[in-house]
Amino acid sequence: MGMIKALGYDEVTVMTVRKWDMVRDISSRCTYIVWRGWRKIRQRPVLSILVLLIMVYFIAAIVVMVYEKVGFGEAALRIFPSFFGEVGEMPGPLAVQISMVFGILVSVMFLIIITGRVASGFVELIRRGGSMEKKTKLRDHTIICGWNFQGERVVKELLSANVKKRRGVVVLTDSDQRLVKDERVQFIKGDPSQDENLKAAGVEHADSVIVLTDFDKEMNAADAEALMIVLAVESLSRKAHTCVQIRNSANRTHLEHAHADEIICLDQTGGNIAVASALNHGVSRLLCELLTFDEGSEFYRYDSSHGRPLSDAVVGKEFAEAVGELAKKRIILLGIETDYSPELLGQLSADVVYKLPEEDRVMVVNPQSDYIIRQGDALFVIAESEPTKL
Repeated sequence: MGMIKALGYDEVTVMTVRKWDMVRDISSRCTYIVWRGWRKIRQRPVLSILVLLIMVYFIAAIVVMVYEKVGFGEAALRIFPSFFGEVGEMPGPLAVQISMVFGILVSVMFLIIITGRVASGFVELIRRGGSMEKKTKLRDHTIICGWNFQGERVVKELLSANVKKRRGVVVLTDSDQRLVKDERVQFIKGDPSQDENLKAAGVEHADSVIVLTDFDKEMNAADAEALMIVLAVESLSRKAHTCVQIRNSANRTHLEHAHADEIICLDQTGGNIAVASALNHGVSRLLCELLTFDEGSEFYRYDSSHGRPLSDAVVGKEFAEAVGELAKKRIILLGIETDYSPELLGQLSADVVYKLPEEDRVMVVNPQSDYIIRQGDALFVIAESEPTKL
């Protein structure tokens, strides 16, 4: 103030300047509020219109309350029939009649918007081929990341698998449409390599994750995308068992470094089956039957992780003896998974021992050495249905 007076301005001028500053400040704030409001309206126009209609209804009720000298509740009830489009007598002053007309107009617009939203929802549901989820609540389920021509078959086998405990299936893919019609499968739209989409699919509570390769992309580009998905999955949940398809077996090392649990090299698998079938006729048909879950026998893994310890019929028995015991139950023992130790490698020196990634476990198929089965081992068998006790 003293500085302004020193410049030759009187107190009235100073007050005027302050008032204009306040006006400009209020004006800028109001402009900002209007701009924010308009932005919200543009982002959510339907909701904004509904809010506006409700405001008109309340204003009309207030007018009736003032002119009729009644409480707000009674005024709201009087205008309520007009709000839903009921046209009848409109007694009272002109202001009340105008309010009733506004109530009728608001009701018509309200019903049009609601009907339009419901209709558009049905159209969108039909276009997508079914419902799409934003987030799953499943646990111990299987997530399918990505999609290709094998996806429908994978889903069918998961749903038809002859297991005691049915697992839920969630498909996470960047598609606007459901890719299978079965409503038992939950679809979530999103890029499987992004953390927020994997969390929406419940990866932190999933039992298994299947990554399907993209055949529409170049071979190495498809494998790079699969690698990104595996890295994202493993960063969020190390307990989820990841099974990934790749098209170039030269990229297998990268997936192993990403801690993928099982890697299916399509370029190797198909060729190996063809060679095996050429040398031993009928191998491909045998594998096809064993890998189909809706009929016949299938592969199963039996372990004690779900409170199912091995029985005395196999524990302490040499592998060949256990094969004979299980054969009495029409179950064929193929191999074992057990804890890793240097002594074990020496014991199984005549066998091919497969070290499992990121686990102190090894797997042996049809061991030729004298291996004694121990409690805690996992057994791989062929059976008509999932064994309940071995």
